[in-house]
Amino acid sequence: MRVLEVYKDISPWVRGGIERYVSELGRFLRDAGHDVCFLVARRRPGLRPGRTELEGMQVFEAPTLFRALSNPFCPGFGAMMLARRPDVVHVHLPLPTAVISSLVWGGALPTVVTYHSDIVRQRFVMPLYRPFLLRFLRRARAVLATSPTYVETSKVLSRLANVEPIPIGVDTGKWHPPETRDERDHVSLTRRRLGEEDYFLFVGRFRSYKGIDVLLDAWRALGDKRLVMVGNGPLREHVMKRTETEGLRVTIELDVEDAELAALYRGARALILPSTERSEAYGMVILEAMASGVPVVSSDLETGVSWLNEHEATGLVFRRGDPSALAEAVRRMMGEERDVYAANALSKARGGFSQSVLFDRVMRVLERSAGVARPSG
Repeated sequence: MRVLEVYKDISPWVRGGIERYVSELGRFLRDAGHDVCFLVARRRPGLRPGRTELEGMQVFEAPTLFRALSNPFCPGFGAMMLARRPDVVHVHLPLPTAVISSLVWGGALPTVVTYHSDIVRQRFVMPLYRPFLLRFLRRARAVLATSPTYVETSKVLSRLANVEPIPIGVDTGKWHPPETRDERDHVSLTRRRLGEEDYFLFVGRFRSYKGIDVLLDAWRALGDKRLVMVGNGPLREHVMKRTETEGLRVTIELDVEDAELAALYRGARALILPSTERSEAYGMVILEAMASGVPVVSSDLETGVSWLNEHEATGLVFRRGDPSALAEAVRRMMGEERDVYAANALSKARGGFSQSVLFDRVMRVLERSAGVARPSG
């Protein structure tokens, strides 16, 4: 089966949850014997297409006029889809340029959509864009949602009859509690570097919808607690300025590699995800932390976030946008109940969120949509 995976960017060139998911799914499909390539937008504006490789898989870069509000404008996207002659196209949304291009150029191609998030920050375009989006989704062979909660609460997904929830899984071979002497030593060295004290962890892009200011306001109130923020993004300078001028006990780690991130997870008191908008549709970092044996403090978004992190089971859920409520949840995580939440979190991650099992479900949908028969036995 020839599969074309379509999104605006891909990991490791861009570090983000969807980008990581796209590249890891492609690797899984390749290892299962399928011919996989990717179509993304050029990272810098330019009218010439590009082509490179990622672990032996072809990555095609579409000409990009410009990017606005995080969305690339790629007039040749549809034509490049057709040129690849795939058996099935797997489009990851939100990506308006792929939706419009598919309707114009790629309508004849069997298409599966993974709907990662509603359009939130650019919601003012939805009255114009929604009819095209719904037409595109209804024509798809299948629309995959990342959680049942998002299907129920999305004004787009709730109107469709071809939706199937398939959660995003976690690679427990990479994200797990320290099991070897080297892994335990790595955690010890990390804690020593941070001053041999309990710390809380934030992992994600430094963007407004992540609740960055809610987090920093809470930390100003907490005073004596250590926070490690891992990531990068548009609010990087803002975060560094607030941390310095307000004397916050915050350590900023920019774009760390997975081995170091694993050690940071394993040594943390809890992961904090204070997001304020539906753009945080799932929160892959929640599963990474839970699989590492770490509980979670997250906001009460009606998305996959609260579906993954169950209040007073795998962690604590606080009222979004409320720094005082977040600070109180952090204080509670200093108590003995934290260890109970940690055990529950690990059990949940291992029990129903195996990446290979969930990727296999996605592969079956792609094969079915492409008309590919699975071998017997």
